[in-house]
Amino acid sequence: MKLFESIDWLLIGTRYMSWAIALLGIVGSVILFFANIPLGIGSAMVFAASFFLAISVTLLLLPKQLAKGVLEGNKRYLTGAITFVIALVIMFVV
Repeated sequence: MKLFESIDWLLIGTRYMSWAIALLGIVGSVILFFANIPLGIGSAMVFAASFFLAISVTLLLLPKQLAKGVLEGNKRYLTGAITFVIALVIMFVV
């Protein structure tokens, strides 16, 4: 039983760490988008796609305590899936 409890806590820690990395990805992709505008719209759009991908990962891994209100229930999964599709479309076009 302790083994399963340890595995559960490791998975919870991994989920929160992935969520924190996705938040950093949002900030990083915004900065890199504006840094790459002088290099061309194609390279800037790659970072726009990574921005939407980071948003979708953040929404899909969002803890329930933070999802109260607007993103309750399946709304966060639907919003995360839509932003993931937007990221795929941008990458397909670029």
